[in-house]
Amino acid sequence: MARRKYDVPSERVRLDGYQRMPIVDEREQKFWNWYLDNRKNRKAFPLAKALIIAALHGEMGVQVQQAMEAGDTEKAQEALDDLLGTFLS
Repeated sequence: MARRKYDVPSERVRLDGYQRMPIVDEREQKFWNWYLDNRKNRKAFPLAKALIIAALHGEMGVQVQQAMEAGDTEKAQEALDDLLGTFLS
């Protein structure tokens, strides 16, 4: 017997980008290592989606939420750097 189809169809989501090599930033290298370890076992997308959702809901800070909603990637990067600086200090 065939599997019952979902009422609402799924939609493919793609987040494409390029990573400049060689990586000299330690933070970017940590991301790259995580990505290489998880890209085949399907953990990368759910985690990335959860991080984006958290940023949009202000769970990572109000400045990050405002920058994400405005689509201002430079401002979002600055807000994330400020947030990380708080925890790393």
